Amino acid sequence: MGMKLFFAACLLLAVALFCLAGCTSINSAATTGISYLYVTAQANTTISAFTVTQSNGALTDNGTAIGTGSVPSAIAITPSGSALFVANSGANSISSYTIDSDFTLTAASATTPTGTTPTGMAIDPGGKFLFVANQASSSISVFTINGTGLTPVAGSPFTTIPTGLSYPNGTLPAAVAVSASGKFLYVANQLANFVSAFAINTTSGALTPLGVPFYQDGQVSPTGLAVTPNGGFLYVANAGANSNNVSAWAICDNVVNSCINPNSPDGALTPVAGSPFPAGLGPVAIAFDPGFNFAYVVDKGSNDISQYSFGPGNGVLTPLSPPTISTGVTPVSIAIVPGVVAADVGNTLFNTTDYVYVANLGGGTISIFSLATSTGLLNVVGQPIVIFGQTSAVSAR
Repeated sequence: MGMKLFFAACLLLAVALFCLAGCTSINSAATTGISYLYVTAQANTTISAFTVTQSNGALTDNGTAIGTGSVPSAIAITPSGSALFVANSGANSISSYTIDSDFTLTAASATTPTGTTPTGMAIDPGGKFLFVANQASSSISVFTINGTGLTPVAGSPFTTIPTGLSYPNGTLPAAVAVSASGKFLYVANQLANFVSAFAINTTSGALTPLGVPFYQDGQVSPTGLAVTPNGGFLYVANAGANSNNVSAWAICDNVVNSCINPNSPDGALTPVAGSPFPAGLGPVAIAFDPGFNFAYVVDKGSNDISQYSFGPGNGVLTPLSPPTISTGVTPVSIAIVPGVVAADVGNTLFNTTDYVYVANLGGGTISIFSLATSTGLLNVVGQPIVIFGQTSAVSAR
């Protein structure tokens, strides 16, 4: 495939940020029963807000679609839930929005320029920095966050081409993920077939490469990244035709002891036994049920979701039965909303059902699934919700 066509295809890849903001924890008391889902559509370059009824997963359009830049491809929400950012792959920019008290959006007066073809974004747990994967320019832009304001950090953008190595066509970074400690950044390089790691200066936001890239047999066209809720493992969706699998790595970070020297975590990655694990065709995004040990992989090429349990201590993915469930056409992004919690005894939640939302780029729809937290299995809820067209990213608050 020519590089021009490859870039065009890559614009269609929306990398979902897993467990953002309000999806990251479940309280012991009942929740408010209301959450919000934000959805971008490339056909009319907008982002829309939907109210989520947490007792049944139903979506209600609040009628406040707001313009983005060309080809909106990813969404990032600050941990405080006060600001939202959209990567515009066709405009080489980021649109910024205030999340108002009623969870509607107010657009900032100006957009922020990035490198070429921004496709994936991540925010550190402290909400200080926004990291943007610039696919066509093989770089990572880093910005300090002040409300909806974004200021490039010194040295940004940072190259994804390792020192001493040559990639004439670039590495095509497609996704980024921040470790639980906020000290390390991981990048999926789609064309170069490796994951690169950087140390994050937690004061300035500057990036320093960590040694050589991380390769794994069968890791072709890494496209999506996600870190488990406990921070112990990094999963990589490998969308290449010769892969169709998920790589798993243990992270040497403050929250685990999988390091050569646990007292000196260095962000290094160690392959999980049995990795990579089989997935459907063209896996592009990964999400975790925040309160339970279940993982979900969006398979763009086979129009389904692969569903797994994972070992919180070893990172091993085990397919559920059935191992997949169908979505709409060309799914590209996923978000999970916790259901209303009826009771919490110790570390076990009872009688809870979470909800999963998938953006189907080819169908211009959102598929809705219930998630049985006792088994991890997904079940279809109603008919897909029709959006204007080319639904490209979803994220929840």
